[in-house]
Amino acid sequence: MVNAFWLDRDLERVAAWLVDRHVTSSVFECSMVLTTAAQQNGYPESDDLYFTHPDNPLTRWAARSAANWEYLRAYTEAAHDEWRYRWEHEPTERHGCWATVCSLDEAAVDGLEWPAEGRTDPPQLTGAWTADDYVDAYRYYYANDKRHLFGWAKDRSMPPWIDEYTVDTVDEGTNQSTDDAG
Repeated sequence: MVNAFWLDRDLERVAAWLVDRHVTSSVFECSMVLTTAAQQNGYPESDDLYFTHPDNPLTRWAARSAANWEYLRAYTEAAHDEWRYRWEHEPTERHGCWATVCSLDEAAVDGLEWPAEGRTDPPQLTGAWTADDYVDAYRYYYANDKRHLFGWAKDRSMPPWIDEYTVDTVDEGTNQSTDDAG
């Protein structure tokens, strides 16, 4: 599934907290979402651009407003910078997917007819882990459903909030440990 992992509102911190696998997948998947969302709003189609997952909630969210699109672009750029950092790529080297996003004509993207104004919260693509705040939902999701992927290269390490969001069993519909509920 296409996803972005909104582990914080500070996007540099998000990128530093992504497990290694999600650093690369965020660049790849979110680049596809960005080019698809732009094309859905009238950006000229091209064989050089990705068009995939148009009905995914993240794609629909990014296509809803220029502000949403820009926020996802900033997330993807932070993940790309982290990709360079963790695997010691040269400052001028670009992941191929990010290079595709960078090839978009910024003036053309700015001039698209976006359906709505302003930014809204990203969708919670977090399975059973939901919360009033999307950052909390993603932290629960990461701490519990993504543990099997835990691994951080270079000097990156597990986010400090993991233990706070880890639960042994979940009381249906609450995201609270049954051990803590009593």
